[in-house]
Amino acid sequence: MTRLFSQRALRVPRPTLLLSLIIASLLAPATRAEVEIAPFAGFRMGGEFDVSDRDTDEEDSLEFKDSESFGVVMNVDLKEPGKQAELYFSRQETTASTSNQLLTEDSYSVDVTIYQLQFGGLYFPGHKNTGGFVSGVVGVTRLDPEPSGLDEHHRASIAIGGGYKLALTESLLARFDLRGVYTVLDSGGSVFCDGGCAVRFDSSGYGQVEASAGLAFRF
Repeated sequence: MTRLFSQRALRVPRPTLLLSLIIASLLAPATRAEVEIAPFAGFRMGGEFDVSDRDTDEEDSLEFKDSESFGVVMNVDLKEPGKQAELYFSRQETTASTSNQLLTEDSYSVDVTIYQLQFGGLYFPGHKNTGGFVSGVVGVTRLDPEPSGLDEHHRASIAIGGGYKLALTESLLARFDLRGVYTVLDSGGSVFCDGGCAVRFDSSGYGQVEASAGLAFRF
């Protein structure tokens, strides 16, 4: 498997460069556009998919533990009122566990950090940049297991949700989100291996739900 990231340093993946170019193209012609930066903290729930052993055909399910998530969202006003472009990044530290020792020889679980980088937009039915909104973003999910000798995985993902932006001042808003995230898996591909592992994905994907809150700074 081609490794897109080293074990010690996070290299910039191609999707990141593409999303940066898209954001730049949005900002360049829109001299009057305003930008919002919103750090957030949340709680992510769910995430379960089937795995199996290539040699014995033993089947099991792998489940992520519910845990906190942290990240940042950037929004850029579009020309049409009530619409914004959105760049979303999140990080969740969790544990992937099974009922059998499929993942490693001496453990039923593996610590995993889940990164997500996605791009899309917001729509406000009230045609303002405050109040209730719906959101949709697509991008890439990175599954980074520990210990560092295990393979990481990069998969396409999509998130759809909604929320509310409450204006506190002209340049500060409180933001609340509830989003569903679906990550696509490659059924038949290996999972969290160190080169000689026989465990494979037996699922087309998994879903999670994230509730979050943060402060949006408007420039």
